[in-house]
Amino acid sequence: MKSDIVINHVHLETELVISSETTQLLIIENPSEFYSLVSMLYKQIEGEEGDFIFLANNQPINCSKSAFMIVDLFNFDLNDKKIVNLLYKKLEGVAINEKYAKLSEFNSVVVSFLEDLTFSVPFSLDYGEIQPIDFFKSASLKFEKTYDTLLEKIICYVNALIELKGCEFFVFVNLKSVLSDTELSMLYKHCSLEQVGLLLIENSKCRQLLSNEKAVIITEDLCEIVENY
Repeated sequence: MKSDIVINHVHLETELVISSETTQLLIIENPSEFYSLVSMLYKQIEGEEGDFIFLANNQPINCSKSAFMIVDLFNFDLNDKKIVNLLYKKLEGVAINEKYAKLSEFNSVVVSFLEDLTFSVPFSLDYGEIQPIDFFKSASLKFEKTYDTLLEKIICYVNALIELKGCEFFVFVNLKSVLSDTELSMLYKHCSLEQVGLLLIENSKCRQLLSNEKAVIITEDLCEIVENY
C-alpha cells in the first residue's frame, strides 16, 4: 500500500488502521450493531453516502475507488457483471492503445463481410464499426475457473481487482468462519506481498488472534476493547 488507510466512525472510539503488514479485525458481538455497521460500510464502498470516514495521509479518500467488500463468502463470483465490465474496459484500452493496427485490420474484415451480406437482401441495411467491447461480449469473454478451494478463489479475486480496479484494501465479513488459521496466514502473506490491506469484520471472536492480527472488539453491551496478539 502507498500508505496506511485509517477508518473512523462515530460509533468507534478506536480508529481502524488498514495496512499491508497487519490485518485489522473488527469484531462486533452485538447483532444490531453488526448489521448496522456492515450494511453501512457495504453501501459506502458501493458508492453511497455513509458515516464512515476514510483517510490516507490525513486526507479523505473515496473508498469506492480503493476498496472492495465481500459480504457473502458462499455466493461471490469473479464473473460478476461489474468485474467483467472492468475486465472489458482494461482490454479495450489495450486494444485501442497498443493493438490499433490489428483492431483496424479486424474492423476492415468485418465491414467487408457485412457489405457482402447486405447485397444478399433486397433492402438497405446500416451498420457501424465493431468496438472491442462488442467483440468481447459476442465471444462471451470471461474469467476461467482456475481454483479448487475457497482460498484460491479469494486470491484470484484479490489479484483480479488489484489489476483491474487498483484496489488498496479488501473487506471480508466472517472470513474466519470459513478459513482455517493456516489458510488465513497464506492469504495474509499474499496480500502483504501485493501491498494491499485487509479488514475482517466478524460477529464473534471464534479463536485466538494470529501474530499479525489486531482487533477492535465491540461487545454485546457496546463496550469497546482493543486486543493485539
